Amino acid sequence: MFKNYFKTAWRNLFRQKTYSLLNLFGLAIGISCGLLLTLHIKEELSYEKSFPKHDRIYRVVNDEWSKSSPPLAGEMMKYFPEIKSITRFSDRGRSVVSAGPNVQGESKGYFADSSVVDVFDLKAVAGKPVEALSEPNAIVVTRSMAKQYFGNKDPLNQKLVFNDKEEMWVKAVIEDFPSNSHIQFDYLASMSTFYKNASPDWTGNRGWMFGWTYVAFKEDQNLVKADAKLKEFYMKYYAGWGTAEEIRPEAQKWRFQPLTDIHLHSNLIQEMGPNSSIIYIYIFIGVEVLILLIACVNFINLFTTQALKRIKEIGIRKILGAGKGQLVLQFMGEAFMLTCLGALLAICLYQLAIPFYNNITGKDVSMWELFRPVNMMIIVGMVLLVGILSGLFPALYITQFDAAGSLKSNKLPRSSASLVRKGLVVFQFVVSGLLIISTILIYQQMKLFHDKELGFDRNNVIVARLYGNLQEQAVKHSEAVEQALLKNPDVLGIAKASNVIGDGLSVENITPLNPDPQKQYPSSQFMRVDEHYLDVMNITLKSGRNFSRAFNDSGSFIVNERAAALLGFKDPIGAAVVNNVMGVQGKIVGVVKDFHFASLHHQVEPLVLEYKPEWTGSMFIKIKPGNPAATISFLESTFKKLAPNSMFSYGFLDDKISGLYKKENNMSTILKVFAVLAILISCLGLFGLTAYAAEVRTKEIGIRKVIGASMANLLGLLSKDFVLLVLAGNLIAWPIAWYVANKWLQEFTYKIHISWTVFLLSAIVTLAIAVLTIGYHCIRTATANPVKSLRSE
Repeated sequence: MFKNYFKTAWRNLFRQKTYSLLNLFGLAIGISCGLLLTLHIKEELSYEKSFPKHDRIYRVVNDEWSKSSPPLAGEMMKYFPEIKSITRFSDRGRSVVSAGPNVQGESKGYFADSSVVDVFDLKAVAGKPVEALSEPNAIVVTRSMAKQYFGNKDPLNQKLVFNDKEEMWVKAVIEDFPSNSHIQFDYLASMSTFYKNASPDWTGNRGWMFGWTYVAFKEDQNLVKADAKLKEFYMKYYAGWGTAEEIRPEAQKWRFQPLTDIHLHSNLIQEMGPNSSIIYIYIFIGVEVLILLIACVNFINLFTTQALKRIKEIGIRKILGAGKGQLVLQFMGEAFMLTCLGALLAICLYQLAIPFYNNITGKDVSMWELFRPVNMMIIVGMVLLVGILSGLFPALYITQFDAAGSLKSNKLPRSSASLVRKGLVVFQFVVSGLLIISTILIYQQMKLFHDKELGFDRNNVIVARLYGNLQEQAVKHSEAVEQALLKNPDVLGIAKASNVIGDGLSVENITPLNPDPQKQYPSSQFMRVDEHYLDVMNITLKSGRNFSRAFNDSGSFIVNERAAALLGFKDPIGAAVVNNVMGVQGKIVGVVKDFHFASLHHQVEPLVLEYKPEWTGSMFIKIKPGNPAATISFLESTFKKLAPNSMFSYGFLDDKISGLYKKENNMSTILKVFAVLAILISCLGLFGLTAYAAEVRTKEIGIRKVIGASMANLLGLLSKDFVLLVLAGNLIAWPIAWYVANKWLQEFTYKIHISWTVFLLSAIVTLAIAVLTIGYHCIRTATANPVKSLRSE
């Protein structure tokens, strides 16, 4: 019996080639999209779970800051017996690293306590990481960094020079940190090196947010015990800062944040790097479910349509004694066979899509990743789910016909199932409309980010890293360096700053010299710049003057409008202020118009520009458009002359700013692709249904032509029902799309207005595609010779 079922299924597969191919491609596209999205979601949800203690590791944060103060770890270790170990990271940023005259590169690192080995279970490749991170001027490098700078040589006890001035010794090598972690580095330097070079006034400061503190709790302890004592701990930790009533609000802000929550649930000040958002996971899950449902709907409609050719077969089988269960089993088997073939084709499509996926996500997923046992189980589960969803309804629907009616007619009887099929077509275009509207709105939001006036000129600005001898030349001999670079007519201006726009800035507290005791003065973002920064960046000075070498501007400040308003001065120019963090007193010499020095996810915050050229680490070079390659070549050769053996490390400011919206750009690209695929799958089903509709009405069309029906009448007759279904799908999609888009836009301070034209455009696009899909069969049927259609049975 099963052999007969298989033969019958195989013959029908080839007998109805068009329907079979449409089914296979629809399923394959749906399953391959599902596989890609499943693996992406699985990867995003796996962050930090590579660490053996991941369920017991927490980061100490407050409601605003991801960082904490230097003495915190030691005090917590004494206060909480529930803690097994505690470790800290402090950022060293990216440095130019040299292992010799011809071996240079850029590497990112952190200062870290030796306890990091225990908290994160670092795997040693060579040397002893715990001992290494207890020595001054010692570093632990990853396997990749060791390979980069030393090749196949033994890296232990080798010297590395950072930024042309700091010598560090490699004392251990560890395995690379897992890519699915928010902590990414090339090396770790001992915390004792940090303490050796930092002032005790700073390392003992309980208000200085210097780095990130991670706590690993004991196995037999839980967070509840420690969490209950956290407020009490902070009340003691901040004792002496004021009265209990004044300290309590600050103490209540602090909490233990689970390590596994950081990647998707954390967006605090000065995170270690840009995190993702759980909202995007929900969006991807929704898209995956909808794409798979569209594929299943497509299969149901086409598989049911295929049954029209087999009504007599069903009737004969029933007369010969086949029960309903046997017929259901037969058609379910055929559905699973098609699903399995679709899955094989989906694996091929998945492999072709991997390079595209890696390109837009920045990941490095191998083509063989799919064949891991866990992922193979996902494929099997997906095939079973799609097979059952796709095959069960057609099997039950087809086998309900009575034997006599099946042998007499070539049409399916009218029933509620026909309404279900129409409903499924509507559902396909609901999803297609939803994805098209979402794609258009995301595109418009990204265009807003790109086109919005930021308050400075970001175009044609090269940002070069200053370090070591190069930085010394740029600061001490700034005029000579500027003259050397400005010899090229394509170089329009030179400026220096401590940070690049989009970086996390230093957060410090500035107040009037005689502050109002009744007033709260919020913290401000600080950037150190030279006298050319405002001109090169084309930042508008609202009042006062720019920094100048003609004045003794050491300790002078320029503030933005937001900072000026919060300081409460009627006329801020000449007002005396003090930086309470650095202990610097000076005067405000200018006020600039607010400009967006951070991403457009946030409002413009208070900003203070301080004149300190010696603290700058980046050079901003404004160039003429047209021939950037030649200008870059000139800059590189000039830098080599100014500071021999220095590496010219540069990037474009516009690229840096675009990188602030990488998550949104990636989602926009992904949704564009899946919107196209959703429409394609929907149109495959529509193509098959139109073919059936045209086929069963061939004689009707012939008669209408004989009695004088025009081509327009016939096209309207055949396409009317399908066009109405597509329109209905769009109308249902509109309120859903508006709600989802409105929720997503709440993430942004600066956002687009959702216009009705977007919904109209979606309807026009889906209608146009549907009409083109329907048109082929309609025109072919309407132009056929009526004599042939009336003569054939």
